[in-house]
Amino acid sequence: MAHYETGFVSPKPIAEVYGYLADFTNATEWDDNTESVRCLTGDPLALGARYEVVTKFGGRTLTLVYETVTLEEPHRVVLQCESGPVRIEDTMTFAETAGGTEVHYRAQIYPKGPAKLLDPVFHLIFQAVGGRAAKGLKQALGAS
Repeated sequence: MAHYETGFVSPKPIAEVYGYLADFTNATEWDDNTESVRCLTGDPLALGARYEVVTKFGGRTLTLVYETVTLEEPHRVVLQCESGPVRIEDTMTFAETAGGTEVHYRAQIYPKGPAKLLDPVFHLIFQAVGGRAAKGLKQALGAS
């Protein structure tokens, strides 16, 4: 399965980092591939929060709907998206350190049916897209 993974330490406290990333509307601040994010439900920090995300992927602009499926404050957030022949899952974990917060971000694409044949292509695109997003995320969270 195609995936992108990154980790770093932010000097910010764990509650601040968790709150910032658990609210997926902030993705436009750190992911230059994301054109817009709109919370479709009341509270963006609630389990079951749904987000309409307009993003660029592989030269196309896509509108995706993500849902917060796991909230374990302040240690873990999982968002999922079902879109046609793929399921996308973003998992963020946080651990308090002496210097701030250790952040681990893993995004995965699970292709279904014939789309499984495109997995190597998804992986290559994901590396480029993920690398740009990770750079922006580190900057937004003050990581060196």
